This record gives sequence, C-alpha cells and structure tokens, in this order.
Amino acid sequence: MATPYLFMIDYAAPRFLLPTYALLALPVAECLRGLLTSARPGWRPSVAVLLAYALAGHLAVQYWVLGHVVARSRVARQEYTAIADRLHLLGVRPPCVVTGFDAVPIGYYAGCASRQIGGHDGSITTDGLRAAARHTPVAVIVAPGHKPPAYARAWRPETVPPLRGGTDLAVYVASPQR
Repeated sequence: MATPYLFMIDYAAPRFLLPTYALLALPVAECLRGLLTSARPGWRPSVAVLLAYALAGHLAVQYWVLGHVVARSRVARQEYTAIADRLHLLGVRPPCVVTGFDAVPIGYYAGCASRQIGGHDGSITTDGLRAAARHTPVAVIVAPGHKPPAYARAWRPETVPPLRGGTDLAVYVASPQR
C-alpha cells in the first residue's frame, strides 16, 4: 500500500503514509503484547516499564518536533503576511494574480490567484499573464539572485520583505490600464 508513495512520487508527506501506519499498528501491537505475555512472570514488570519508557521517549521526540514545526509555521505566516501587506501597498489587491517564486503561499496571503507558467503548477501562458495584466494587478515575485522573466522586465520593479531571513525579494508589478 505504501509502495507508490515511497517509490513513485518525487516528494513525501507523512499524510500519504497514515493508512499504512494504521495497518501496521495492529501487528506491532500484537508483537508488543506477545513480548509482554511471553516474558517470564518475574520479568513482565521490567518489560512493561521498558515499553512505557520507549513510548514516553517517542512522545517526547514527537512533541519536540511539533514545537519546531509550529515555530517555523509562525515565522512563515508572519513573513507571508508582511509580503502580502507590502503587495497591497503597491496596488496588488484582489482580484489580482501572483506568479513566480513562492507564488502559491504569497498569493494566498495576499488574496490573489497564483498562476505559474511552468512546472507542476503550470496553469497559464506568458500571453495569458500579459492579457491578465491589462485588467488585473499582476505581480511577479523574483527570488534573490534571479532575473525577472522577459515579459515582466518593463513592469514597475519594487521590493517586498524577505523570506527565511534572506534578502528582500524583487517584485515586478503590472498595473492594469483601466
């Protein structure tokens, strides 16, 4: 059941494996029960304590990981909110389109649609973005050290706050001609 997720997908997410974990929980529980009941009667309390320590250690590690994930999520939310606020000041307000570096989360926080010209999220063409820019604010987010795409080089260059403690991101804004 887990084979497609382990060997046929380029990325991994724990949620893909939850059904496999659920199925494996039954034989693991049976093995632990067998370990506890097959131990000599004098050893059973020691085996039970060892299993309890193992479970407590596992829960402690999971809690530590959770703390780090929550902290990273909080920082990311603050960064994306700051970028969205800056985009709104630049005139990129809903309905709008964001494309380029980290367009999906930035678009979400800004209330904009996110569109990409290529990759796994390819949903628009260059001509489609140019056409959208005629009637909708469009922002192209450019990662540090990269050049803007050719279609956006004539658009108004600005900066937005950095992500992950890096340098400010370049953004090229096309204001619609109304």
